[in-house]
Amino acid sequence: MATTQPVLRHSEIVFMYAADSDAYRAYGATFVGWGGASTREEVKRHHDLGIRCTGTMWCLTAGAKLLHDDPNLLAAVAVDIEGKPIEVPWLFDHTYQGSRSYFGCTNHPAFREHLRRQVREAMNGGADGLHVDDHLGVAGAAWGQGGGLCDYCIAAFREYLRKNATAKQLAGAGVTDLGKFDYRDIIRKYATTRAEYKKVQREIPLMAQFKQFHLEAAAANIRELGKLAEEVAGHPVLLSANACIAWEPHKYVVKDLTHVICEVDQNAGAGTKDVSKAVTAYEWATGSGRPLAATASGWDWAYVKANNCEELVRFWIALAYAHGQRFMAPHPKRQWCFTDKLGTHWYEAPIQAYAPVYQFIKKNAECFDGLEAMKVEGFAPPKETLCTVRAGVPKRTAASNAGTAPVVVHVLNRDYDASAKQMRQQKNVAVQLPKSLFPVPPKEAQLLCYDAQAQTVPVKAEGEKLTVELPELRLWTVVVLR
Repeated sequence: MATTQPVLRHSEIVFMYAADSDAYRAYGATFVGWGGASTREEVKRHHDLGIRCTGTMWCLTAGAKLLHDDPNLLAAVAVDIEGKPIEVPWLFDHTYQGSRSYFGCTNHPAFREHLRRQVREAMNGGADGLHVDDHLGVAGAAWGQGGGLCDYCIAAFREYLRKNATAKQLAGAGVTDLGKFDYRDIIRKYATTRAEYKKVQREIPLMAQFKQFHLEAAAANIRELGKLAEEVAGHPVLLSANACIAWEPHKYVVKDLTHVICEVDQNAGAGTKDVSKAVTAYEWATGSGRPLAATASGWDWAYVKANNCEELVRFWIALAYAHGQRFMAPHPKRQWCFTDKLGTHWYEAPIQAYAPVYQFIKKNAECFDGLEAMKVEGFAPPKETLCTVRAGVPKRTAASNAGTAPVVVHVLNRDYDASAKQMRQQKNVAVQLPKSLFPVPPKEAQLLCYDAQAQTVPVKAEGEKLTVELPELRLWTVVVLR
């Protein structure tokens, strides 16, 4: 579902949800990833501002109100081995007149039609793309909540086994007549309640195939919704999903997407001490060939709201862009927060705290776009920093540096003072690179910071190494060598 434009440039300034035009201008927004442009008027407003935009829909649940009002949708929810509906755990506070928010079954015709109605509404304005939230649908309930066991799921699983299971696998599970096979009969030999089932799920024969079936069915559903989106919009569209790529089941759909928009765990409570989950997510996205626009988890944002730690958020922004991905602009009105105690609540991100970082990225787009990560043998980041090296492709010629993209080193300060909610400023930080990165060793480097004027410093050559000394490192310095 490619378009003639880049899917997402590295320097793309992405909003999660739609916002007012003044906020867009303040940040230099270029893309809105999680919907908000379902009408022609909203699409035009975004296009007039130079912003590509999307419609969005939800595969998780029909929501408590619709489930209360529509018996057909209530009959199309995910159920467990007892035939009981399964509540979405993180929507415990989303109720309506006593009705709960149950997982919808994306294999059930009534819920699938509900999804198609959402796509028609979301894409009626001709948006540039469709974003699908909670794309797993009933597969999420099947993997982690003891669900995916309604009549429609069982019938579809039977057909999946007919096409994909071997005679040996079926015989090993005791299946003698696939035409009459009901997987729930096998499950009940091991468990008759959801609680029991969740304890022994891994031990049940054909469970690997059952989980795989649900993931393939979820991905097929997204492909169908993407095709419908193009039909409704009347043009090719971008297709994204909230595929939280740190969790294995979410990775399955990525091949069918043009890009990924999702939450990435930033481990806010640890400050900058452990960002391994975020880095792994960014590196995986790079390896998948699908650009990522991330936000923090609801728990992370709840921590930010409770502790007013804006510098930590700026570090998350720098971390994502330093690894070739994007961190979506903190929303000035509706940044989703979640805790087990408070449930869903919202952080109103102050524009003045974050917009300068994004304006810096947009202004210096050449230091982001078209560059790829380089693994530099022997490169050791200075103490209390995180560094990445990125350079242009194709490789430089042996003749000179002229006309080639720069080598860019992102230097992030990790010396975070949680009590002061600021980075401890570092002085005279030396960054060393091998001479072999350049046909002709550069004699100077440009230092770029979002909160200071650019400056030029000498590059010192000694043996086979080049050294650039940063007079000071506050949050993030981009070192440009040409």
